Amino acid sequence: MTLVIVKRDGERVSFSADSRISFGDAGYMDKGIKLFAVPFRIKEPASSKADFDKWAYETQFGLAVVGSSINAYSVKDAISEVLNNITVMTNLSDLSIPSIGALVFKVYKGVSEELVPILQKNGLSEIILGGYCLHEKRVRIMRLFATINPDNITYDFEEILTEDGLLFFGSGSKLGEEVSENEPGLTPLQIIKKVILSEKDKAVGGALQFGSFNNEIFKISGIIERQFDKEGKILKETKYRRGFIIQNDIQEALKPPYLYISYGYQRVDFTLDNE
Repeated sequence: MTLVIVKRDGERVSFSADSRISFGDAGYMDKGIKLFAVPFRIKEPASSKADFDKWAYETQFGLAVVGSSINAYSVKDAISEVLNNITVMTNLSDLSIPSIGALVFKVYKGVSEELVPILQKNGLSEIILGGYCLHEKRVRIMRLFATINPDNITYDFEEILTEDGLLFFGSGSKLGEEVSENEPGLTPLQIIKKVILSEKDKAVGGALQFGSFNNEIFKISGIIERQFDKEGKILKETKYRRGFIIQNDIQEALKPPYLYISYGYQRVDFTLDNE
């Protein structure tokens, strides 16, 4: 499982997550990508051959995955295909986020219904999808989820975080809520780090991930993690993208093939409790 935290503070909306993917008793890996920037494009009816490759609107949605990695990644790829090819049929077409969510939900439900007979409840995932709503002119967030009933599994989607606040998802959500209640000043990234360091949920671990909306566009950031002692002295600084630690990346770019992965970075500071 995982721990994903979605935060709204006015027009500022962010997704935060850990990077651990668990495989039951077989172990885990700490390089699982759980946050994605997904292209969203709208095409209007073509009036000429030259219009076939023109897009009326382009941006990026934010997507977080929780639960079965097989389900989540299959759904993510299918959702990417849908969002990348939206076509407006008439001037009555509804481009609100709930309407886009209804299109995406069909993909989520279809993939889940095929995987559950094979993997049972281990084939379930939860998807958090955020995007700029052209109808309301603000970022709106949808949750796609499954409910396990005594006799069946049902699927649904809903809008979440219409007002300011935090929402927690995944196996570590209860621990995250407890940390947030005990230390209300912590950021989502600091909350996740506290849960990881507590080792109370072995399915939550690895590096931190962060993405946020810059106006209409969702962007993924790298992380600069700074560890302090109780006296405020910095003990360690680690820079990474997703689960990959970055060392001397600029220096490496000065060597063949002279390439560099460009990222913005989000800083997260924390103090070890046992220091």
